[in-house]
Amino acid sequence: MDADILQCYTDAGQIASKVLREAVKYASHKADVSVLELAQAAEARIIELGGEIAFPCNVSINEIASHYTPPANDSLTLQKGDVVKIDIGVHIDGYIADTAATVEISTSEHTDLIDVSKEALENVISMTCAGVNVREMGKVIEDTINKRGFTPIYDLTGHSLDQYSLHGNVNIPNYAASLGNTLLEGDVIAIEPFATYGKGTTRNGDAQIFSLNKLFEKHIHDKYNTNSDTHSNGLLDDLYRQYGSLPFARRWVEDGGRIDNYVTTGDIIAYPTLHEISGEIVSQFEHTVIVEESGCVVTT
Repeated sequence: MDADILQCYTDAGQIASKVLREAVKYASHKADVSVLELAQAAEARIIELGGEIAFPCNVSINEIASHYTPPANDSLTLQKGDVVKIDIGVHIDGYIADTAATVEISTSEHTDLIDVSKEALENVISMTCAGVNVREMGKVIEDTINKRGFTPIYDLTGHSLDQYSLHGNVNIPNYAASLGNTLLEGDVIAIEPFATYGKGTTRNGDAQIFSLNKLFEKHIHDKYNTNSDTHSNGLLDDLYRQYGSLPFARRWVEDGGRIDNYVTTGDIIAYPTLHEISGEIVSQFEHTVIVEESGCVVTT
């Protein structure tokens, strides 16, 4: 890997790790923490530390496994007993660090559930290297979680990371899949085990996170930039200029309701909140790693 690119991944990882630690502390240090304030504080801190936001801060509570970021008018607060997944994304020049942790607010009823997703992450990192097939990684995750009496989330995966691309061509399953890619030296991957008391699949809720459809990106760029006199104020042009291929939050967009029109036309993709299908609590931990010949380097 080019030294400059490696430095970008390293710097992004250091920022993401610091922001995540601060966000977990912020979430758990007092009662009734505003979810909106938590997300905004984390996002502002990324910028303050010299990074760029790779995706909206996710604050997914209890049975919500992923993709909850608060809307602009959100009055939701964290309550005693909540199990909260905080997911942070940072990039430097498009090179991304993606990391997450779970914290239980003021109680310890779900310590085992929280610990098992962290243990699964540690176990799979310890065997990650070039030449390993991702189905073997999934088996380690599944076995770790099952042995403790819990269930992995089968339809959520880790993923490879490319420049300005949060989800590359490699998925890291949370179970022993029948097929999978073999890791190569230099691959950058986000590994994220999810564990639950429930059935281990998800259903869709409302969406607060979106991205431009990659199939339409060049079309959007050409359409809204070739004739700047006509199209310089178009919403898609504004989104393309600000976020490119990376996800954005509805609350970041003035009059965010306009986004739904472009979801309908296919120019924008919606990422709905993902709820564990049986309504059971979910835990998650995540690190970004760079694959090496005989191991991996954790950037976060």
